[in-house]
Amino acid sequence: MRKLVTKLFFASIVATLVGCISSGEIASEYLENLPKSQNGKVAKIYVCLPTEIIHTNQTLNQIENFLYLSGKVQDSIIIANTKFLNLLKDSIYLRQFSDNLIYHLNRTGMEVHVVGRASELPAAGERVFILNIPQIEAEEFIKKSRSEFAEKNGTYYHYDYDLHGFSTNIWYVFGNNDTTGDVYYKNFEIMDSFKGQVEEIKGKKATVTGKFNRININDIYKNAASAGKNTAVLFVEKIINDYLISQGRQDKYFIYNPVQNKLYDNGISAQAGKKRSFQRTDNK
Repeated sequence: MRKLVTKLFFASIVATLVGCISSGEIASEYLENLPKSQNGKVAKIYVCLPTEIIHTNQTLNQIENFLYLSGKVQDSIIIANTKFLNLLKDSIYLRQFSDNLIYHLNRTGMEVHVVGRASELPAAGERVFILNIPQIEAEEFIKKSRSEFAEKNGTYYHYDYDLHGFSTNIWYVFGNNDTTGDVYYKNFEIMDSFKGQVEEIKGKKATVTGKFNRININDIYKNAASAGKNTAVLFVEKIINDYLISQGRQDKYFIYNPVQNKLYDNGISAQAGKKRSFQRTDNK
């Protein structure tokens, strides 16, 4: 009976000590220990990358009956309404994404292995993490924008203009291959900006001067690089925050800094962290 009481006493002490350890300490220790061998095994990240990208021009989708126009007319419309995709070199775009992804995953100190096909990926496990990217889409679009204001007398003024935008859209499968695991999505978007001011008002007409800061093809490649880096960051955050959940810690979401290979508590709740992270395509 005394032995049983002693065991229960020590168990209660251990439970109390574990409860005193903060989520940040648990997360940081877990990240630090991932590259270290445990039972003769080190944690590994397996990555499968796409070999081509999908080109999408949303502007063309907005043109009524576009698909029913003659090929010659379609070609002229495509040329007139395509600003980036006709200049984009897929090999450079993919390399910018992939190189930055792998570089920032390597910051964790874990082994990173790239496989050629999804069928070559092993099963995900306690120390085996799978990052399968079956599809990347390069999408350009135009956003109809308006700057507006009203005078005290109620006279309303507005200035309409177009902003060109570009998005790197990525789909992920966190499982064995294209047919196993949950599908997630994330997009990384850049866009023109406009800053203007009213110089003169005469009657019901306002004169506006301003400046557009237009994105260019170099910005598109930078967007791909940024998408690669941020994919790595979010994937490491997923590993860490999923571990915290498995340990019954669901109070906070921790941000990963790849430069320092450290985690930070930015006051983001676990619920808010879901919005920052990858989005499940089934909205769960």
